[in-house]
Amino acid sequence: MNAIRYDMSQFYPLKAALEQILGNRTYRKLKETATLSDWRLETKKLLKAIELSIIETVRVADAEFYTETKAILDLGQTHIKTAKDISELFASLSATLTRLAFLQIGYVPKHYQVKSVSLAQKNWNLSSVRSVQYVQSIEQKKSAKQLEDRKNQARQKIVP
Repeated sequence: MNAIRYDMSQFYPLKAALEQILGNRTYRKLKETATLSDWRLETKKLLKAIELSIIETVRVADAEFYTETKAILDLGQTHIKTAKDISELFASLSATLTRLAFLQIGYVPKHYQVKSVSLAQKNWNLSSVRSVQYVQSIEQKKSAKQLEDRKNQARQKIVP
């Protein structure tokens, strides 16, 4: 991977995602003159926001889910803290988010001893440890509809 350049377009997709989640101040900090230290601070903040979001949002889960979530996020924080360059930092962030995504689906597969795992559906049902359900209350449905309406209104303003 390239070294950090003072270039707004470098790493733009991640800059935009961090702005969406952490706010415009984060984007302004990273947009052109960010250092490895700046990236380290903001990606660690992202992992902390994810941890807080899980604690505050996930209402029904087994204790092991919370323990595993914390272990994954703590390991990510450690790897980001010790990253020697931007490539290592992004690899650490990617590994953390990959493990977390699988955990939230059901569990993180442990295929260390398998030469190759095919993408056959039977290999990717992760419900043997826990199942995931997304439910919406009436208030949540109303809130989702309001957010969707606002998004559509914003699109209509952009399109002539």
